[in-house]
Amino acid sequence: MMGAMPLPLGFFRSITVLLGPIACLWLVASNVRAEKYYPDHPVVQDMVNKAIAYLSKTGGRSTGGTQYALGSEMLVAYTIYKVEGDSENALVAQSIRTAKNYVDSTTSGSRFSNKAIYELALACMLLASVDVDTYSPQLIKARDFFLRVQQSTGGFGYIDGTHKDTISDISQTQYVMLAFWTMNQLGIEVPEDRIAKIVQYLIDAQIKDPSMPTSHGGWAYHWDPTAANNEKITTHSRVACGLSAILIAGDTLGIYRNRLAQSDEEEDLIPAAFKRIVPESEKPKKGSNFDRGRIDASVNLGLLYNRNNAYTRQSWHYYYLYSLERFESFLEIAAGKQNKSPDWYNAEVERLKALQGKNGSWGGSEGADYDATLGPDISTCFAVLFLIRSTQKAIGDLKEGVVRGWAELPQDISAVTTVNGKPVNKSEATSIDDALKMLEDDKKSQGEDKLVADKIAFAKDPGQRKDQLNRFARLLRSRDYQARRIASKVLGRSDDMDVVPELIFALSDPDVTVARNAETSLRLISRQLDRYHIPKEGAVTDQNRIVAKREWQTWFLSMRPDYIFVE
Repeated sequence: MMGAMPLPLGFFRSITVLLGPIACLWLVASNVRAEKYYPDHPVVQDMVNKAIAYLSKTGGRSTGGTQYALGSEMLVAYTIYKVEGDSENALVAQSIRTAKNYVDSTTSGSRFSNKAIYELALACMLLASVDVDTYSPQLIKARDFFLRVQQSTGGFGYIDGTHKDTISDISQTQYVMLAFWTMNQLGIEVPEDRIAKIVQYLIDAQIKDPSMPTSHGGWAYHWDPTAANNEKITTHSRVACGLSAILIAGDTLGIYRNRLAQSDEEEDLIPAAFKRIVPESEKPKKGSNFDRGRIDASVNLGLLYNRNNAYTRQSWHYYYLYSLERFESFLEIAAGKQNKSPDWYNAEVERLKALQGKNGSWGGSEGADYDATLGPDISTCFAVLFLIRSTQKAIGDLKEGVVRGWAELPQDISAVTTVNGKPVNKSEATSIDDALKMLEDDKKSQGEDKLVADKIAFAKDPGQRKDQLNRFARLLRSRDYQARRIASKVLGRSDDMDVVPELIFALSDPDVTVARNAETSLRLISRQLDRYHIPKEGAVTDQNRIVAKREWQTWFLSMRPDYIFVE
């Protein structure tokens, strides 16, 4: 591995427990020292801004060949969106339309382009990043298409051309696994047994030959279970693909994520309320044909390859960087600790700073490392996604509850603490009893809409807390719409399943704001932050309310099947 330094002791211990002494040897393999960089560092931001300016001019047209044209366009849009977050940017908006149309046409047809798997995965990543609600039909179509073309090996490969049927491809499998992970995190379920098949492919295809230290622990580009002798040539790029895919699969199956959430909760880094609630029927099933030990063993073997083979600049270098950031980010999940400024990142920032061209690109004639295969646009995208820690950012957004799901949550999660397990702004806690007295007094509650949920701290005493929740629940039937609005917000911060029926009742409130607040509270309690039945803006119809009520009742009954709703 490139430029690794000893990590902080806490991380060192956690990864020792997880992955054993092999990982530790890899972590201390180098003593190269570099400045402490991170995505918001001024040097990194300057590099990223120059690269985005370059990509905005080329729009993905400076590729290494026409075979990458469509993928390059979507990758450029995805990169710009990940940096700027503006879906109305002309390039991004055009590519969103392209991605939507591509998913619709590809999943309904019978002929596919040679790069269909890559292109479909990129389309999913773009659409899911922009708006999972609007583009969920396309994401579901893409999921079903991937399930349809998954090979008997469990992996994925070319579905048209010379490689198909049983010959799986480590690179394409990684991209599909990333698409599956994204869908699964946003509430589009991917069957667990299909993820397990991918894990099995990754374990089967991994090269296990101690007599060949330059291959042992890696993955070849293609693997065919019917071949007498499979290829035993690997590269750091392929190893990064394999490590990424198996770590992502482990996280998708729930093997690692709870550990990370528990670690953060113990340190009050994120509110406990953001830990996802999962019905028993959806939890990973015991007795599957894989276990964490097998996944850890595969990861250890891949890390052993990195320890035995120092990285040197190779073709597909920027593709490697993108995969490197991905597997390192998921390795942090597996270890139970995220690192703001890891040494492998610092070393690569130094290299990228020296190699960036005058026009802001990497991999082009303006820089010191021309890449004739991918060209400057794709290379620059991969470099930017590495620099902004795009995978760690995606993990963080989802882990922190996809902040957009509740407008009052602070953008800076460090400004949030937990009071009785609830998210409370450190500087804005207020008296809940005073708030209740004001709301319950018809003469004083009018116009007091500033009593928002992030200023509420419930009592620690269980009896007092229960009384407070009951009083807020009764306010949902107040004649004062302001009181109902505030109650519908505050109950969502309670993290109490007992208030769910009252919030479902509030979906029928004639005041649209109360209905929207009630669903937001339900989304927060259920941890299903991208689930909407009440439109986020515009008119709300009776049918919207009926559907919302039915769907949330169905969810609640999956958690408490003995509950009886009284109409």
